[in-house]
Amino acid sequence: MSKLNINKIGIVSRDYRNREKNGHRDFSYAFKSILTTLDEQACDSVLFSLYTIDKRTSFNVENILKELNIKNIRTIFLEEFKDDEERIRLENVIYYQDKDQWREQRLTQKFARGNELTKKRIEDFRKEVKEKRLFGNFAILLCGESNIVIYNKNEKKIRDPHSYSPLLDKDIKVILNPIHDKMTRYEMKLKRKYLSKQKRWVVSIWNRGKSDKNGKVKMDHKNPHGWDIYYDGMEKELKPINHNVDNQGDIQIAIVNLYS
Repeated sequence: MSKLNINKIGIVSRDYRNREKNGHRDFSYAFKSILTTLDEQACDSVLFSLYTIDKRTSFNVENILKELNIKNIRTIFLEEFKDDEERIRLENVIYYQDKDQWREQRLTQKFARGNELTKKRIEDFRKEVKEKRLFGNFAILLCGESNIVIYNKNEKKIRDPHSYSPLLDKDIKVILNPIHDKMTRYEMKLKRKYLSKQKRWVVSIWNRGKSDKNGKVKMDHKNPHGWDIYYDGMEKELKPINHNVDNQGDIQIAIVNLYS
């Protein structure tokens, strides 16, 4: 698993306000079409926004992957979720091809906000980064874990007090940061910019349609498609591709070429 590399990433977001044809609010109704489309585009990896597949359905990702005749995609990043009575249970999964077989590695988000960073959580996070989150040329930050770096209001600078960046060796060229929905605080873009320095990519993608406490959807005119891309401290504009994976316009797809 540690030698796994990615070069051409298909990124996929959706408007999660809408109930889809199968009655659920997830990607399952278009999952096959999305993978087929990005495989035809010669992508070697696919990154979905989170809340990807609802586990209350009979939908089985592993069975779908075995069924499809995938030629180029080697790695798929998604989240399987189950909305229990007490709380939503989440599992982040990396499906990857190894010796012509699909295998999986499961990850757990360690925290969501900077104010949750107790000594124990920092230790658990750093341990998982070293043991499970560093691959050939990429690393994984799940949703609000990007708050591992902080914004110092007095200095108006991003700092790395928990030494996350030193965990990333020189071979790490991209940080994948899948998100549940848009993180609206202004410093989030500054944190992504900071993390992308030293000629790295940061690829963040989220579900569109987040509403405030009054039910009003927050429109994002600068990032209307649900993603934020940085390279070496500079924001990169990325337009969606044309596709026919759905007829409702809920799904947006783009492609990130790391080496072009």
